[in-house]
Amino acid sequence: MTICDKNEEFVRLFARAEGRLRRYVTAMLPVPSDVDDVMQETAISLMRKFDQYDPDLPFFNWACRFAQFAVKKHRNRMKSNGRQFSCEAIEAIAAEYPHHLQLSVKREKALNDCLNHLGDADRRLVELRYFSEETVDSLSQRTEEPVARLYRSLSRIRRILAHCVRKKLAEEEIT
Repeated sequence: MTICDKNEEFVRLFARAEGRLRRYVTAMLPVPSDVDDVMQETAISLMRKFDQYDPDLPFFNWACRFAQFAVKKHRNRMKSNGRQFSCEAIEAIAAEYPHHLQLSVKREKALNDCLNHLGDADRRLVELRYFSEETVDSLSQRTEEPVARLYRSLSRIRRILAHCVRKKLAEEEIT
């Protein structure tokens, strides 16, 4: 594999994992600007060590180890300002995060299943409101439905979806 191919592969893998990695780092750092600094340090470290990455292993898990180290390093540099979590807290968050991520994936799958069971009109309303840039006001104008009615419909749909997701997750725990 050429250097150019390795760089492309790194960028592809990092881009796919970056959002989840940022959420992982955000869970350990209370200040958004610190998250940006740690993400930058993590990306640099990952790129420098990419030749040691085993493609048979999940890139995200490999990247999390670098991120956790970068968080600890950042914490040590910033120790004097008192805005940082303790090492024990960082380790506890890092240990809990895979479970949190797994639960998040299960919830997303359950929500997608529940969305598919909605009636066409309800599903269309959800798509227009939450999967586009539409506001309730603009939807009201476009559909000629009163704003209050749209809010009531969206509230009803959210309750249905929440109940459905809870039920699917409970069923999954039983089986």
